[in-house]
Amino acid sequence: MRNIIKNGKDFRIIPEKFESSTICDIVQSTDNDIVFSLPIATDDELLDYIMGENVEIFGSNNEGLVYFTTKITNKDGHSLTVKMPESYKNIQRREYSRVDFHGILTFTDYPDSVLEAEDISAGGLKFISKIPLEEDIEYNISIVLSNNLTINCKIQPIRVQEVEYKGNRAYSISGKFKNIESIDRIALVQYSFRTMTEAENVGSQ
Repeated sequence: MRNIIKNGKDFRIIPEKFESSTICDIVQSTDNDIVFSLPIATDDELLDYIMGENVEIFGSNNEGLVYFTTKITNKDGHSLTVKMPESYKNIQRREYSRVDFHGILTFTDYPDSVLEAEDISAGGLKFISKIPLEEDIEYNISIVLSNNLTINCKIQPIRVQEVEYKGNRAYSISGKFKNIESIDRIALVQYSFRTMTEAENVGSQ
């Protein structure tokens, strides 16, 4: 397990309060614990990292994405010590889950083209557009998640279908992400996990 952590990169940590998630860097690791630095966390965000509470951590390795949960054992400013987890999960591309998307999509060259976002995963998204984007062309897109995290990447349409939208002609477009940074893909996996968890919690009430 220690080697999996040691060889990982682009780690992102999620406390109980999802909005305070941030990037983290490994400072050191032993058989018992891991020390992370949270370099860009604000003072308010750091308040949400509480000793004894669980956190979720995502990172990337040669096999895809790695995910595990663990507990905070010590905190000193931007330095956070967590318990070395006993197990982890590798998330492959085929496991990327699609969830309803309630953020904001903006195309750099077509800023007013998106009528409605439908769903998103770490691999791509589906939305309704005013214009029929062309398949096999890569378009620059900005994605603002519900926690105000912004992802800038390219998307390549793989399916374009004419549909009716509120009485007008529109286009349902499914596309896959291209040239996306691993840290941004991790953020999308994180977003999907949390969205699914919140939906399950609402359904069980």
